[in-house]
Order: sequence, then C-alpha cells, then structure tokens
Amino acid sequence: MFPNQQSKPKIAVIGAGWAGLSAAVKLVQRADVTLFEAGKLAGGRARSFGGDKGGFSFLDNGQHIMIGAYHGVLALMKQIGVREQDAFVRLPMQWYLHDGLRFQTAALPAPWHILFGLLRGKNLSFAHKVKLLRDMRALQDRHRSSLPDTGVGAWLNQRNTPRKLIAQFWQPLVWGALNTPLDKASLNILCNVLSDGVWDKAGSDYLLPKTDLGNIIAEPALAFLRGHGAHIQMETRVPRLTTLPGGQVLVDGEAFDAAVLAVAPYHAAALMPSETPDYIQTAYQNIEYCPITTVYLRYNEPLKLPAAMTGFAQGTAQWLVSRGVLGLPPQEVAAVVSVSDHVGAAKADEWAAKIHADIKRVCPDIGEPAAYRVITEKRATVAATASRRLPDLAWLHHRKIYPCGDYLHPRYPATLEAAVQSGAAAADLCLHEWADSGRFDDGFSDRLFFRRANI
Repeated sequence: MFPNQQSKPKIAVIGAGWAGLSAAVKLVQRADVTLFEAGKLAGGRARSFGGDKGGFSFLDNGQHIMIGAYHGVLALMKQIGVREQDAFVRLPMQWYLHDGLRFQTAALPAPWHILFGLLRGKNLSFAHKVKLLRDMRALQDRHRSSLPDTGVGAWLNQRNTPRKLIAQFWQPLVWGALNTPLDKASLNILCNVLSDGVWDKAGSDYLLPKTDLGNIIAEPALAFLRGHGAHIQMETRVPRLTTLPGGQVLVDGEAFDAAVLAVAPYHAAALMPSETPDYIQTAYQNIEYCPITTVYLRYNEPLKLPAAMTGFAQGTAQWLVSRGVLGLPPQEVAAVVSVSDHVGAAKADEWAAKIHADIKRVCPDIGEPAAYRVITEKRATVAATASRRLPDLAWLHHRKIYPCGDYLHPRYPATLEAAVQSGAAAADLCLHEWADSGRFDDGFSDRLFFRRANI
C-alpha cells in the first residue's frame, strides 16, 4: 500500500519517449506527475530530428510506418487532441515490389480482402498464390492452437515454402514488422501482428505520417501534460533510483510514491537500485538489438514512384516512401533499411549511393540527388526472437518501480504501438496499487496488456 492514501499519488515518469508520454498522460489526471527527460527533445527513438534539416520538409529519427491496428497510438492521439487526418494519410494495404509481387487488399470484409487481393495480384503464378494463401491459413490455425514458438525461417522450411515467396513476401514482411532476421524471428509474434493487423480489414490500412513525429505525439503530449499540472523537467539526467524505508522511491533527490522507468533497456539497468537482483540485471544485459537505417533523399525534380510504398525483393532499400503521395514535396523520398547490419557498414555517402541506385531502377531518368541525410539507429529495436523471455520484474514492482517500453510487450515486437500500450499498462499498475488494499497481483501487468490489445 502507498503511504498517504488520502491524497493523490506522487509519481515520477523517467523518460519522455512514447512509452513514458503514454504513461504520464494516463496518470496525470489521477496523480501528481513529474516527467524527467535527459534530452532536449521528447519522443525517444521516435522523435523529430533536431539537427540541420538540409532543406527537407521534415526529418524524423527514422521513417515510421504505422497501421490501422495501432489502436493505442490512435487513442493516445485522440486524448491529447491530435486528429488522425492531420497526422496521417490512411491508405488500404498495398504490396508493391518493383521486382516482384504486387497486390492490394480488396474492398471486401475480412478475410476476403486478403484472399481476393492476393488472387488478383501480379507477378506471381497461380500456384504460388495458392501456396501463399495456404501458408497464411496454416498460420491462422497455428495461432488459434497456441503452439510453442519457433523461428519463422524454420517454419517456412518445414512447409517447403518456395524461395520466391520467401524473397517476395515473407522476408520483407518479417523485416518490416519485426526488424529481426528471418531465421531468428518469432513465429508467434508474427502471428500476433498478422492477427491484429493484416488479417483485420481496417487494421491492415497503412498510416503514413505526413508531419514529423514531434507534431503527432511528443509536443501535443507535453502540452497536454503541462495543461493538466504535470511537472516537466527536460535535460535532466536522473541518477540511480533509491528505495526508501517507507516504501517510496528517491528520484533525483525527491521522494515519490512510485516511479515509471520508461527509458531504453540499455539505460534502464543503470537506473535500477543498487540492490536489484543479478537475474534482472543479467536479463537486461542479454537483450539483443537490431538496427534500422533511414536514408532521406531530395532531388531537383519530382519522383514519380508507382506506389506510396515501393519495395524491392533484391535491393538495399526494402521500402521507398513517396513523400509526394503524403502531400509533401514530391522531390523527397525516404528509404527504409531494416536489420541494416546485413548490408554491412557504410558511410553516409555510400548509403546514399546505394539507395539512389535502387531509385534509378524505378525512375531511370532521375538526376543525381541534391541532398541526403542518413540516420542509423544501431539499437533501433529489441530483436523479436523465437521463444524470447521477458525480464521478471516482480522484485521491482514490489518496490514501486515499473519499467515500461516497447521491449516489454508480451505479444508484439518493439513498435510504437507496443511502447504506447506498455506505458499505459505501467500507469495502470501504479493506479491499481494505489487504489488496492495492498495485495500485489503478479499477473496484473500481462492481463492489462492483453485487455488493451482487445484479445
């Protein structure tokens, strides 16, 4: 039980990424919230680029692609006063590979939107289309059966999936959705993504940002928090947390009833109390990461890409995002390279040259780029590996410290939706513990995740 049960709890949220902002927004109307952020800008790894934009309309710290199944993100936006139509262009799911499979979901109820979309697809034989649909049906059956996890690559090999289907559908899907190599990627996590996204009609829509991520979440969330009395401390690097004898947590020299630890896992371990058990520290040290490289290019003339997202089965870029389709300058394009360490280390000019070569395949008459920016996040996401084990956080929960972040979601890969859901779940834990008679429910966190995901 928290001290001072008659007053609102005093809660520290450490980290102003999407998880921390989600937690703070959930808490602020029922608690006295102080938000600590070490950087100058909020948003964490999904933030606006703070440096010289080089003439681009805007630059984010990576090109993020969201889908209609991001119910947590959309709910957070609504709460902080951001309209979907001001933030995103919503498009039906379209799979367009310049060198391969092309299809678009049909205007039919699920699952017919996928079935007819694939059957009408181009650059794939009828036999391969049938095989792809059978594999997807097998995944649906597997999902309902709750079978033990395995690697996506191993499962595809067991089903004798042709290399062409792996190259033109499964590998781009896994790289884009899980940012994890095919052989390591969790089949069960992929099933969760497909179940909540692709296999659902509205959930499969693309939500492509037409403004920077700061305008979509970070700045409106900070304004919302300030308007509701939260204390915002930017550029404040919090030292290691200390648990106090009365059950409170010492954060930056101030006692709080609870602390939400919403920083990246490689920072979280250093902030945990010195007496934190070794098994928790070891779990954090063993977390595996995968990089993402985003290359922004600007030309002197408009690019006429065939789709809002044009992909390659064989290329450096997995996806080119056309900014002209988003109502932005048509001379600009963003290229996404998931698990970018498979390309090998490259300097910025080498990355730009590789992506320009891909663009020339689609737009052979385009001139040399007038400008480029290359942003590589070496630890962009935690790897969504098969049979992954989440850290056991019960010891921290008992001491009113609640870690959250995309890497802690029990069902999803490390996405913005996972971050928002995780932050809200951590806030729920704080409020539940405050209102409860003192009983601690170890399984409460997972149930909140499942409930918020509508499972």
